[in-house]
Amino acid sequence: MASTLFPPTYRLSTTQRPPPTPPRNETPKIPATPRGTPVLEKSCPNVPAPVPKALVFSPCSTWIRFPGISDGGSLEESMDVVNRDSSKTSSDGRGGAHSAGGKEEGQEEEVEEEDAASSSRLPKRKVSVFFGYCGIGYSGLQINPGVKTIEGDIFEAFCKAGAVSKENAVNPNKVGLTRAARTDRGVHAAGNLLSLKLILEPPLPEGYAPGSLVEYVNTLLPPFIRIWGLTRVQNGFNARTNCDSRLYEYLLPTYVFLPPKPASSMWEMIKRMRDESKAEGHGEGEGEEGSDAQQSLDSVLDHPFWNEQGSEQDFASDVKSKKKWRMPKEKLEHVRKIFSKYEGSHNFHNFTVGKEFRDRSAQRFMKKLSVSDPKIINGTEWVSIKFHGQSFMLHQIRKMIGLLVLVARTNAPPSLIPETYGPARIHVPKAPGLGLLLEEPLFGGYNQRIAENNRRIEKLGRKADEDMKRDPVEYTAYKEQMEAFKQTFIYDRIMIQEEETSEFAKWLNYLDVFQGPDFEYLNPKGVIPPQCVLKVGEKRREPGGQPKTSKASSSEQVEGKPEQEGSDSEDELDGVNQAELEG
Repeated sequence: MASTLFPPTYRLSTTQRPPPTPPRNETPKIPATPRGTPVLEKSCPNVPAPVPKALVFSPCSTWIRFPGISDGGSLEESMDVVNRDSSKTSSDGRGGAHSAGGKEEGQEEEVEEEDAASSSRLPKRKVSVFFGYCGIGYSGLQINPGVKTIEGDIFEAFCKAGAVSKENAVNPNKVGLTRAARTDRGVHAAGNLLSLKLILEPPLPEGYAPGSLVEYVNTLLPPFIRIWGLTRVQNGFNARTNCDSRLYEYLLPTYVFLPPKPASSMWEMIKRMRDESKAEGHGEGEGEEGSDAQQSLDSVLDHPFWNEQGSEQDFASDVKSKKKWRMPKEKLEHVRKIFSKYEGSHNFHNFTVGKEFRDRSAQRFMKKLSVSDPKIINGTEWVSIKFHGQSFMLHQIRKMIGLLVLVARTNAPPSLIPETYGPARIHVPKAPGLGLLLEEPLFGGYNQRIAENNRRIEKLGRKADEDMKRDPVEYTAYKEQMEAFKQTFIYDRIMIQEEETSEFAKWLNYLDVFQGPDFEYLNPKGVIPPQCVLKVGEKRREPGGQPKTSKASSSEQVEGKPEQEGSDSEDELDGVNQAELEG
């Protein structure tokens, strides 16, 4: 009958006996029992009275049967059975129940043995990790077996520092590792964010005070990967899904806006378009609009830089002269006008890989875009192009830069940019990854909820709730460190690598010598002709003009000789969700 009032009974012995069930039509009689007095089943006739204090339960407690009582044994015998079973279980290393009556020495010894056997008993807390890095020499951010990644080095450093237990070190998913933005190979970040569970006070080497985990972890990392700090976050926090938007920067030498070299394939294509435009304008009398288009193409084919440089110089001589060129103010305004066509919500299926026009995930929102005034660094003029977008797809920013350069250097109309949001699938080349860096992810929505939650806790005024307050996820406290790091380990290294390898000049050379109809959308009318459209199942064309029809592999992603044009894409990221990669 007791089973009708209390939760299910549990025996501590191996023999299980269900409680007696009253007949179906009989109403069980429940005697009045004062609160605090144990109710014993009728199958336990040998329990003496009064009941020992150690066995006094409130009516709301879970009822525990002791083996031997229902078989006619005494309470003392039953307690012996319980103690023997408990000792046997503890000696097997599986824990066990102890006799009632509070804490005992055996229980404390058992906990000590378990703590000594496993470091996983140290408390873990959900935190956000603020960090920055230079991506040169790394195959992207996210951990990927078999390749060197930024995240892999950071996770390994936390494991060495004892912030991740040995049991969890084998799999980052065990600590709930997520990241705000998955940057591609060679892409940098002044600020990025990880969220995971860490042991915040592991035993550190001598000389490190408690709470100096960040300082110690930085000693385990190379100087071009820095942890800025940690902050406690809510247990449900996810670095990717709680990120509202991302702020990226792309550094670009201004000489990329020079027209194609005379006699190159792209120059010949523009010359043919100019001649066709003249013929059409003469025959149809297009008037002022046709005249403007012809003048625009004439300025590309007869540019002062190439008139002075000539077309007979070798690659090295051309690069040296290009770095001395300075972009006129009119050209800068023209670039800004073209770039503004990316603002707003659009279908960017042409600016990534593996996305069809009908794929809803290709719709992305660009909040704010800007092009800075030029700045001369080490004899080369550069501009800073900034993207503030809700989210970005794989190669999206680099392809947006690629089309911006194509349109600006060929004087194609800015109206071409909106045409790329339509269903026509075209080849948009991606710019080098060298100039791209993530400035910081933004968490406005999460920070607003945290502020409201903190205000509610303050109104309650209970000290016990103070530990539930959280700091906002923002980079304000680390701005000075980030700027110094950005200058030394990102900007300077970008400039040095460009001087040593001429990455952007090689990319321009690839564009100029490309043969085939792929870039014929750079016409003065701003329309995409049928010969430029890639059919379903057809990949972008080889430099020789032959279309790809086979499935893209690692080697097929390489667009020409320049390494940055293709080898750092989805081909080296097996096991990574490519649709969530950025840059």
